[in-house]
Amino acid sequence: MPQTSRCLVTSFPFNITWSGFKGLNLKFIWAGSALIAFSLLVVSIYQLNAYTSDLYFIRQAEKNVAILSQENKVLEMDLAKANSLWSAKQYVHNFEKTDRIEYIKILENTALAR
Repeated sequence: MPQTSRCLVTSFPFNITWSGFKGLNLKFIWAGSALIAFSLLVVSIYQLNAYTSDLYFIRQAEKNVAILSQENKVLEMDLAKANSLWSAKQYVHNFEKTDRIEYIKILENTALAR
């Protein structure tokens, strides 16, 4: 049985050489990689700090909104009471004082219609 190549491409269409990297030392590559990794670590820590501080401020704002909404409900109820008392006072103001009170007896079996 003849040996056949199962590879579609046996060589690249361009020549790959490492001639550009001959002047670089391996220590410089490691130092550059470590510098990049360290800078990424610093940036990620800064972003995490900014995220947590924003989250803290959002939660504080939500607590303040809840407190203010409770205070608003109390103030609305007080305003409604004050308005109802004012309107009752105006309504009562139109009445006259009387010295004599008369009661009407209504029988149990009768119905009133107006």
